[in-house]
Amino acid sequence: MLDDFAILFLALWFIVVAIFGYSAYWAFALRRVLMQHLYRRQASWVGWMAIYFVAISTFLTLALSFNVNLLPVNILGGLLISSGFIVLFFWIDSTIRVARRSDPLYRDSGRWSKLRYLWGIATIGGAIGALVDSIFSGFTTVAPFSGALLFGAITLLLSAKRSGDPTLRVHLKWMGLCIFILWLGNQIIGPLFNIITDAYLVETIALALVGLSAYSLYRSARSLAPIGRLSRIEAAGLGPGPVAAGSQ
Repeated sequence: MLDDFAILFLALWFIVVAIFGYSAYWAFALRRVLMQHLYRRQASWVGWMAIYFVAISTFLTLALSFNVNLLPVNILGGLLISSGFIVLFFWIDSTIRVARRSDPLYRDSGRWSKLRYLWGIATIGGAIGALVDSIFSGFTTVAPFSGALLFGAITLLLSAKRSGDPTLRVHLKWMGLCIFILWLGNQIIGPLFNIITDAYLVETIALALVGLSAYSLYRSARSLAPIGRLSRIEAAGLGPGPVAAGSQ
């Protein structure tokens, strides 16, 4: 029988998955009506990343809840986690380069153009290591997301301040927050296990941060369309409902 923390964890997981799914819905709905190629591409990124987060959070929750430690499950978990390392990096890298082009002074935030290759190599190495660890030791032993994620989040937030595009500026801010909170949620699991013995409580705390990350991803999707454009989208039946003034 599940204890209270296990029930809370599963309930929170359902909410997190729903928010990620809602983010994907909004992103793909916006992509259908946005005119600028740049915004359409960013909406696609958000939509596909939201789907990825739904997939990996569902897999991890089910595998951990049923304590599955079979080799095929570890291989699948390793592939999901290691691919996440790489896909997240390309999402960040692509967006930072777009942000730089939107800066009137074309500033190289965080010296990303010079360090991106180093971070890319580190990310690929981390992905390979994650897959190997997952196969031989189980996917639960895989190290959390690397510092590339943190540095990417900081660079995105800095780029948001420098962007000359008001819409992109808000999008970058929410995306940077999404990635930073996601990184934080991964990093705190180890320290929490040192002071908390209940695994479900630890995972619930981490999942709460993932929920905040999911909300930030949702806001990053909505930020790609101004209020007036969102109203036209909803009037056309593509959005989920009326938008309150000031929701941006």
